[in-house]
Amino acid sequence: MNTLVRNLRVLRRMTVAQVVQQSIYRGSWIIFMAANVCVPIISLLIWRTAIANGAQLPIDERFVTTYFVLLSFVTMATSSWLTGFLANDIRLGKLSSWMVRPASLLLGFVANNLSEKFLKLFALVPMIGVLWWIFRDSMDIPAGPRRWAVFAVSLVLGAILVFTIDILIASLAFWMDDVSALAQARLIIASVLSGAVVPLALMPDWSRGFIDNQPFRFTVSFPVEVVAGNLSGQDLLVGLGLQAAYVVVFGTIARVVWASGIRAYSAVGA
Repeated sequence: MNTLVRNLRVLRRMTVAQVVQQSIYRGSWIIFMAANVCVPIISLLIWRTAIANGAQLPIDERFVTTYFVLLSFVTMATSSWLTGFLANDIRLGKLSSWMVRPASLLLGFVANNLSEKFLKLFALVPMIGVLWWIFRDSMDIPAGPRRWAVFAVSLVLGAILVFTIDILIASLAFWMDDVSALAQARLIIASVLSGAVVPLALMPDWSRGFIDNQPFRFTVSFPVEVVAGNLSGQDLLVGLGLQAAYVVVFGTIARVVWASGIRAYSAVGA
């Protein structure tokens, strides 16, 4: 218990320090978030126009509207930008300065991720609030707290899943000179398979078995589907179970790869 309390205090202080450091670039945060919102807005308008012109889709206008209004928030809440920075620290030997500190390396990674989300919220939430107000009559909003509680749990699990995948890819820098191409490939694949570009409900029927069960669905699409879709209670339980299972699997792999990399790590001062 004492160790847990200590780690939470350290995490809080490190997060505050990260927020102060990153808040220097407030203008760039706002511009970056505005750009992130523009893509879902454009997609929303395109799909609403297609439906209005008679396009036969397996989803209706209310699902499309709810999906894309929530998409920016869910993408931000589950995002992680750790791979590039961590891989660069490993490659240049900067990881050595972290290894001699009394706090866990993981706490530093988590603090960086939390501070990023904290700052993004200030710019993103007002933008999404405006969208919500404009399209409020065309959205499906669940009544009661149960569905929102499931949404919150799926959001947390999705964020952990993305975070562990980021650490896993960055850990490969212990053996590879450059993982940027691998990280970029993962970003492109994840953009499609997570539903960040096109709702997974629009994928062809022959791909449903793969699409519904692959891990990237549970980083973005599934949390949005909890609110926007008509998932039954059983679908929600199965989805949360698969999401938690992927967190355990990727978390275990990332831990093993990271531990192996630390043992093999060699740099000035290490």
